[in-house]
Amino acid sequence: MVEFFEVALLCLTAGLSFSGIGFSEKSYLAWARRFSSNRPVVLIAVGGCTFLGCLVVASFLHEPVPRIHDEFSYLLMADTLAHGHVANPSPPLFGFFDTFHVLVHPVYASKYFPANGLFLAIGQKLTGHAAVGIWIGSALACAATCWMLQNWVGNVWALVGGFLMMVQIGVYSYWSQAYWGGMVAALGGALFFGSVRRLWVKLSWWNAILMASGLVILANSRPLEGFLAALPASCLFLRRIWMERLWKQPTLWRDFALPAGMILLLGAALTGAYNRAITGSAWKPPYLLHEQQYQESPQFIFLPLRPRISYSSPWVKYYYEISEMRLYISQRTPTNVMITAARKLMTWWAFYCGILMSAPLLLAVWLRGGRVKYFQAAVLAGFIIVAAVYVPRSAPLRIIIDSLALAQIGILWFAFDEFWSRLAIGTSTLLIFASFFVKYSFPHYFAPAASLVLFLQVEALRRIWHWQGNTHVMKGVATRSERRRAARSNAESRPAVSRLRGLVTLLPLACVLSLGLRLEGRVNDWSIDSHGPDRYALLMQDWSLRRADLEHWLEQQQKPELVFVRYSPHHNVNAEWVYNNADLIHSHVIWARDLGFEQNRLLIQYLPDRTVWSLDADRPEPQLVPYTEQKTDLNPNPSGIKPEEDPLQ
Repeated sequence: MVEFFEVALLCLTAGLSFSGIGFSEKSYLAWARRFSSNRPVVLIAVGGCTFLGCLVVASFLHEPVPRIHDEFSYLLMADTLAHGHVANPSPPLFGFFDTFHVLVHPVYASKYFPANGLFLAIGQKLTGHAAVGIWIGSALACAATCWMLQNWVGNVWALVGGFLMMVQIGVYSYWSQAYWGGMVAALGGALFFGSVRRLWVKLSWWNAILMASGLVILANSRPLEGFLAALPASCLFLRRIWMERLWKQPTLWRDFALPAGMILLLGAALTGAYNRAITGSAWKPPYLLHEQQYQESPQFIFLPLRPRISYSSPWVKYYYEISEMRLYISQRTPTNVMITAARKLMTWWAFYCGILMSAPLLLAVWLRGGRVKYFQAAVLAGFIIVAAVYVPRSAPLRIIIDSLALAQIGILWFAFDEFWSRLAIGTSTLLIFASFFVKYSFPHYFAPAASLVLFLQVEALRRIWHWQGNTHVMKGVATRSERRRAARSNAESRPAVSRLRGLVTLLPLACVLSLGLRLEGRVNDWSIDSHGPDRYALLMQDWSLRRADLEHWLEQQQKPELVFVRYSPHHNVNAEWVYNNADLIHSHVIWARDLGFEQNRLLIQYLPDRTVWSLDADRPEPQLVPYTEQKTDLNPNPSGIKPEEDPLQ
């Protein structure tokens, strides 16, 4: 439904613009130039407004509640770091607590890289709410993106870009209103690309430090995608140093190599210490150890299967051995790679462009002139036709989407022919292509290059604003009659130029209205767009809210609590209740798997003086009931488990 309103908003914006209704340029251009010229104030304003916007949205709906497995794992990391530890002792009888994306031995810790969890820990330590850490990361990412754009497109357009980043994903998206991550990697990418552009012009120790800091953040948030995002720019920068023999100049070593090297070495040392505390080796991250312990199917679809693994729970076994295995096998052939690639492309487009922010890219190509505009029209018509007749599981239509997307990338490459624009297009294409060869692909995997997509959109708006129409006739060459005809043509083009500028002015306002519609859709429980920015963010009706309410009630009880969680044979393994705090054994509330009467007695004896509850998590309204020692049919046979929905279908 939101997509329908966005189409209507785009039509309304275009109609108002081309009817001559808009804003007087003199009324805001002077203010925008004056305000944007004070760069530090702009960055503070963008970051501050983003943080306040996150707070307002959460107050309007509710504080973020963990739902996805990854969110619980990140919160475990945040709780661990907030208490001054890197890892926790392995819990006794860990079969009761074995869960997804968490290591339970040799230590009890999250499997993920530490950057996102560190921000959550800061929020928890400062305020008692890990969500504040999300909002701090979102504010810094939006400010850093604006800082990056200041040297890529200029001060005024950087202000526009910071505003768009804020309203599109900064205040309301699963990056900024869930614990899943995204903003921290976007922060690292913005710092890196902003620094590289500045270092390209002039070597500076401060920009070298920021560049290295961005790389450290990328290495500890999305290491693979961060490496791919930084690779093209790094290679071109090093090539420039070599070709211009800058390595012979002392300033290169003093103002670039030394400060950047110090930050990189410090980051590597801290990362190695983190890895060693969890895995016992500075070279083995927790993610790799978890892969070895749990994942029979590797993350990359071109790698072979690992040996069979024994699991402590039928639900853990189902998730890793059946669900993820099915996803891995379904993408092992070239045809299936192309079929699933279309789904990944649609998800990427819905998150980073959508209907509103695709418009400036298409219009900028059209205004460039030449034959490219006809190719753009043909590709756009193809997308519209496919959308009209789209059938979710149609292989031919998905292959057509792949072909159209490849053609669109080629069109953008031809139309945006400047060096930095092509660097952004090439880097983005590299990350998109890499996503075709992994089991899962979500928009936050692309986060290291998020600032590059925003740069292309802002650059398109800038080109539309500065488009001058028919001004190509040169006075020194043309005859008097030709000059008169050119003058008349230019005079006729001025209204069109003004109307296009009205479109540029009104489009950010349309994005604000779209944000309001998305919030209204969440309040009224409109259908969830599984591709959009707000996927599963701040849901109003969901099992995760029930779990949060029950946990809050248990925390208020005077006596420590132990809850045995039971699932039905048709349980959806994506709805997992068994997650605990860092200091598991001493937590006021402990969630444990119901392993049956005999096994449960061992845990009850180990944790005396606790009120023991039983909870059937798959009831429509799960309720806590006093635990009774009676044998129950757990039906642990994984073959009876109902497969959950494929996230790529």
